[in-house]
Amino acid sequence: MKKFIQENWFKIGLLAILVVSVASAFYLFEYRPTKIKERCFADAHLAKNTIINAYYNDCLMRFGLK
Repeated sequence: MKKFIQENWFKIGLLAILVVSVASAFYLFEYRPTKIKERCFADAHLAKNTIINAYYNDCLMRFGLK
């Protein structure tokens, strides 16, 4: 196993960078915005605000999605 790593360290490093990049992109563009939208939607309805849409949009702006 040690010899395999010594011979292929560049490929293993490149693969690790690729995996981290894909995971980061998924988090930033899919998971995080979805969770922010869910939180803002719940907050807007809990606030019992008469202008729920405006509250929701303000919440999205606070988190940088609009």
